[in-house]
Amino acid sequence: MRSKVLKFAIIMGAVVGAIGIALGAKTQENTSTAPPPPKPYNEAMYDVYSALLQEPELPEAARQRLLSLHLPLPKEPEGVLIRVETLTFQEPGPTQYDALPRELAILPEDRFKPAFDSASADYVKRNTDVTELQKKFNLPHYDLFTKDEEKAYYGGEASACQKYSGYMRWVELSAVGFNEDQTVAVVHFIDWKGRTCNGRTIVGATFKDRMLQKRDGKWHLLPSRIFSDSILDS
Repeated sequence: MRSKVLKFAIIMGAVVGAIGIALGAKTQENTSTAPPPPKPYNEAMYDVYSALLQEPELPEAARQRLLSLHLPLPKEPEGVLIRVETLTFQEPGPTQYDALPRELAILPEDRFKPAFDSASADYVKRNTDVTELQKKFNLPHYDLFTKDEEKAYYGGEASACQKYSGYMRWVELSAVGFNEDQTVAVVHFIDWKGRTCNGRTIVGATFKDRMLQKRDGKWHLLPSRIFSDSILDS
């Protein structure tokens, strides 16, 4: 499906403090109350997915600069297509070896390292098999499609274009890895933008590793000293 990709680039970035991908979210742990008990995995993972896919990834410094200039903030397309099958890591990938789940390119703050290590171990365990996702996402506008439908959509086939008209973004998700008390989560996903339907073209895909923390019952992106995103441009 991606044999025609012409350019592959690795972007390595230091993400520190207010200019991190966490968008200025507060990262202090709330130690005043104990975290709620973990949810069943099949519920908790959709909470993480839903938060992840709605989280804007504009650094806070850049956001404030745009606001000060009275310029509009960039917005993600509201609708998103989600592949039913989670990533299997069986196909060639940018940093994947021996068909095992790829290592997460995340370097957490020291205080989060034990939770990150626990979540990463869970991530490896859960991504050895394919999970079929269900319509349990808390998103304003989304749909699920199969791997075969994704190929048809990528190829611009008329039936797929008609069925999923209006979508300019689709994602492939890994299973989520949690630490033991379900306060930190890690996930890998591929974020596609554009389409080949109606004369429009694929503008690229980004392979993303993300770490989230649950605070006050909601999931938020955590800053990392390194995020490594692989970008494919067609």
